Amino acid sequence: MIAGATSQAWQRASVATPLPEDVARAIVSFGADHPSMLRNPEELAGSLGASGALAELAQLRPVVEWIRSELADGPGFAAVSLGSLGLAYARLAFGLVGVMLAPPIERYGFHYAVADTGQSYEEKAIPISMTRASTGLHTDSSARDCVPGIIALLCERPSPDGGDSLISDAFAACRWIAENRPDIALILQRSFVRKIVTPGLDKGLESLRRNRFPIVRWEPKFEFRYMRYWIVEGQRELGQPLDAEALAALDLLDETLMRPEFLTTFRMAAGDMLFVNNTHLVHGRTAYDAVPAGGRLLWRMWLDEQASVRELA
Repeated sequence: MIAGATSQAWQRASVATPLPEDVARAIVSFGADHPSMLRNPEELAGSLGASGALAELAQLRPVVEWIRSELADGPGFAAVSLGSLGLAYARLAFGLVGVMLAPPIERYGFHYAVADTGQSYEEKAIPISMTRASTGLHTDSSARDCVPGIIALLCERPSPDGGDSLISDAFAACRWIAENRPDIALILQRSFVRKIVTPGLDKGLESLRRNRFPIVRWEPKFEFRYMRYWIVEGQRELGQPLDAEALAALDLLDETLMRPEFLTTFRMAAGDMLFVNNTHLVHGRTAYDAVPAGGRLLWRMWLDEQASVRELA
């Protein structure tokens, strides 16, 4: 059972745990033995399984299992500081931990750059991660058939101003809504269309019509999938704009997710890795300022492991 936002585990998790020195040395040694993977971490995707190159990294497995436990039975997220590992070794370490946790989903590539491209998601159907705008609290992936169980982030360069990370306990927030506003809870279990923004997917009307699923599922296990902007835009594009009742439900959901008992805010430093349960928690970031060069840069992986079932009792 995932620990709630008011628990000591939740507060502790917002401070990155240092990578043990023996593990850092093992990663450097692995990179020296596998220079092609050091240069191209995406090659790690083909190294799954005990017979692959990853079998050499026994020192890393306790870190991976600790992260797995935090996601399933702890606060639902885990942060690890890579300390003095250089840039290339940080990306290698990030890739190693990712593929040892779960197979990567490569719809955006193995490592996807989360950085400002100077564009606006309100003017062009692009992922909000390609802008410097505040994302709002959300889960990743607006596609019905793609549900990353784990979102992994590596901070290469933090923003000098803004770009703080936010995480909220969607499970606890939905329980609060179910207990206090059961009428709203029922609305959140309806199916809503999401605008299709994933590169390479068909964006025609029929595909849009099929891209419909609930925000909240309780059975057979809890699953939360939410990105308000793409719901509003998808319903509008389909010619079925949200009515006042549905908009009021989303307003209450947004307000509840931002309640202090469900929310934590922290700032990632260069070399920090963050792993988030993407079906029980929501994440986001504050807006950040544009800089002429060398602005905020994170690397993201989607991992294909459904988060462990949280007890509903």
